Parts: sequence; C-alpha cells; structure tokens
Amino acid sequence: MKWLNPVALGLMLICSGGEAQPIPDTLTLALGAEPESGFDPLHGWGKYNNPLFQSSLIAKTPDLSLAPGLAAQWQTSDDGLSWHITLKPHLQFSDGSVLDARDVKFTFERAMTSASAQDLTMLDSVSMTDDLNLVFHLKRPDMHFIEPLTTLGIVPSDSYGPGYGAHPVGSGPYKLVRWDRGQQLLAKRNPFYEGKPAAFEQLVLLFGNDDSRFAQLAAGQLDMASVVPRYATHIPGGFRLWQVASVDNRGIVWPYIAEGQLAGAGNNVSSDKAVREAVSLVIDRDLLVKGLLEGYGRPAYSIADGLPWGIHISPETGSATERLARADRLLTDSGWLMDDGVRVKQTADGPVRAEMTLLYAAGDSTREQLSLAVAQMVRPLGIVLKPKGGSWEQIAKVMHKNPVLMGFGSHSASEVYFTHHSRYGGQEYYNSGYYANPLVDSLLDKARTADSWESSLPYWQDAQQQIAQDEPWTWLVNLTHLYAARACLDLGKPGIEPHGHGWPVLNNITDWRWTCE
Repeated sequence: MKWLNPVALGLMLICSGGEAQPIPDTLTLALGAEPESGFDPLHGWGKYNNPLFQSSLIAKTPDLSLAPGLAAQWQTSDDGLSWHITLKPHLQFSDGSVLDARDVKFTFERAMTSASAQDLTMLDSVSMTDDLNLVFHLKRPDMHFIEPLTTLGIVPSDSYGPGYGAHPVGSGPYKLVRWDRGQQLLAKRNPFYEGKPAAFEQLVLLFGNDDSRFAQLAAGQLDMASVVPRYATHIPGGFRLWQVASVDNRGIVWPYIAEGQLAGAGNNVSSDKAVREAVSLVIDRDLLVKGLLEGYGRPAYSIADGLPWGIHISPETGSATERLARADRLLTDSGWLMDDGVRVKQTADGPVRAEMTLLYAAGDSTREQLSLAVAQMVRPLGIVLKPKGGSWEQIAKVMHKNPVLMGFGSHSASEVYFTHHSRYGGQEYYNSGYYANPLVDSLLDKARTADSWESSLPYWQDAQQQIAQDEPWTWLVNLTHLYAARACLDLGKPGIEPHGHGWPVLNNITDWRWTCE
C-alpha cells in the first residue's frame, strides 16, 4: 500500500480560514535530494554533516570546535601513532541495544576493509581495553585522523549487514521509521539519544526537485524547504528566508590527461592547459553570482576560498572584452585555430575540435543554469561545451573523459587532498580528471603528517599555489544556502555549512523550536 502524503495523513491542520497550520510535534520538510546509497555511514552518509540517525565519536559545534560526541575523552600519544578514546557510559542504539567499544571497533574495521567514503589509509588497527576504552593505532602520524572521528557514524556490530542503509539503526537524535524512495521519509525522535532531545517528535521529509519543493511550500504543505535563488524573492506570506553562509562551491573538473593514457579516461581538448586557462579567463563569475544566484553567493577561485588553509587568488583584471582578447591569443599561440567558428588543433593523430560534453546532475536547476551560462560565455572563444544532464550513476560512467559541473566544500582541509592527490585519481567522485603533479602530492603528504595544525598550513597553501597554476578545475561560485521556514520556526544558530549532501541545516536540529502558539 502506498504511503500517503503527509497532508492526506492529517499531519497539517487546516484552520477555519483555510490556511495550513503546523502541528507542534511534527516538522514537514523538503531539503533536497535523498542519498542514493541510503543512510549508511560506511557508504558516505554523514561525511559532510552530522549523520542524524547515527552519532560520531567526536562532535563539531557550529563554530567548528570539537566537543564530546559518543566519546567522553580523547587523547593522542606523544609520537602521534596512538589515539586513545574513552566512551561515555550507558550508550544505546535506537533499538535499545547497548553501544560500546565493540561497535566502535567493528565500525572502523569494517570501514577499513570496505568501499568506505572515509579515508582510513593511515589506520593500522583498533584494539579494545575494555567496554568503554579503545586505542586506534596508526601506520604513520596523521593529524587528520580527527576527521573520521568526527564524521563516521557508529553502526551496531551485531545487526549491521546488507540493507542497513535503508533501515539504519544508530544513536543519533532521530531514528528512521519509513523511507519510500523518491517520495518521502518519516523519522521519529530517538528515545535513547544521549544528547539533548529534539523538540519535535517526528520529521517528515519530502523529496523532489527545486520547482516541486517551492510549489509545496506555496501550498502550505511544508514547514520548511531549501530554496534556490530564483525563488528567494517570492517566499510566501507567513514564512521567512534564512540565509546560511557556506563553503559549498561549484566548478568544472576537467579531464586532465589525454585520451589513451588510461582506459575509459582522458580528453584531448581539456588536457591542453591553454584551453583550461582560456575558459577561466572569460568566465564572468560576478555575473554568475548576480544573474543566476540573485546575489546569494560569491565568486569561487579555489576549493577552499576564505578557509584557513586556503590561499587568496586575485580575479582576472580587465574588461570582458580585454579578457576575451587575451584568451583568444592564448589559444591561437597554442595552435588552436578558428575553423568555421570552432577551434581546431592539428595533432599527430589528426585534427582535434574544441568540442566537449559538459555533464551536470539532472534536476539541479542551479547546476543546469551554471552549465548553460558557462557554455554561452566560452562560445565566442570557439570552444563548444554541450551541457547534458544525467543521474550521478550515469555521470559516473563517463566522468573521467568529460568535464563535469561538480560541487565540493568541506570543513576539512583533507578535501584538498582527496580532490587533487594522484592517489585518489578515479576514486569515487574525487579527482575524476586524474590530475597528477608530484610536487603537489609531496606537499599534500607533508601537510597530513605535520606535527601540528599550524605547521601544516604552509604545505596546504603551497600545494594550492601550484594547483592554481595547473588549473585542473575552473571554479565558478560559492553558494549561500537558502531556506524558507515558517515565521514561528526558530532554527537556532546554524553554523557555516559544508556541501549540501546530507542536509547540513539539520546539524543543529536539537536547537530548533516553535516560538509561537
């Protein structure tokens, strides 16, 4: 039997005037796409955000400082090779079963041996001292081992198995009750959550695209929804717009190698640095922010703009006409000559036309609009980009030989490592263009093994100086996350949000409250 829409179930009360009213103990939300692989931390759920249905050993506060999660204490050995974790006592999973050191050990060991989205290459083994104490033994000192400790949700050792992602058992503030893929999800408050309980007994999350979310919002069917910039000035009465700063960026990752170097990878157009440089020259990032994002964002020049481990990259100077002329000369000097409106370069294997398919996630209107705008901006150069939407499953099959409009943005410097180190070439969605530079690899490795956070910063920054010269990406914009919520719904103090996977606005769900009767 098909699960009915929350409206049909009576989860919204209708007052005498016909206006939909919220139910005090229920929130009905539409926050974006559902995770394709489900809610399994070993497959990436929670990597960017608090995992909602699970808990991590260490928590991050809205200001990105560290706080106890499942762990009451943690400390490292003097040589940096051992991390000692002490769990809080009397922890339980959402099914009432005990959560202890066995479950933590199981989670990390399973993540080490599976296709986990977590980087645990530095971890050698995990040992238990007793039910509340564990020691993580590293192969080498790595200060960024703190990342899996803050992002990997703990799963139960005695019940984890196939299908866990659709029926997760965890220790987060909510437990999943029912998930109808592509439609909606029902979650209820976890009575065994060890932290501050949420104010709402249940969450109903509806899935759809940008347009359907706004239509449901306008019809009064939602208490809150994520909205794209073009709808930000049309928020219905009784709602307010929340603007949340983020490090969520959008850019084009280029196949960095030529065809034939690796099977199923490479592109003879984007592998030429002159093409990548010319594209970056003519992109009007300010226009993208003002025109497509309605001002809700800022230009992007790297994966870590404005972050402590990032660098300042000055925008290109000169008018649009002057930048187009410089890009034109760059291409011509590199052998890309205009032929009936399209650049062509003669090679030993024959002529190469500057034509590429630009892939983007279908259903994401912001990515679609950015792809179309970029294609239009580079067309006067004689470079033809053909935007094509598809599912991530479809994109994954061909993304190593086509440019992709992607998004990243993390609270961790490790993302610079994953997206640019040659070790991650072709792994998951990281470094899909197979960018490789031995100098960058060396600097990134030194950053990971530095003695302290402060001493690692020069390595991160030097690596990014070289990355900026190589231009494996053309970065476009950093987004401001926008949410329309009922005027009576207080979202507390949302922190700076990472990339949108995993509904980051829910990170502080236990602070949300109704402020009116």
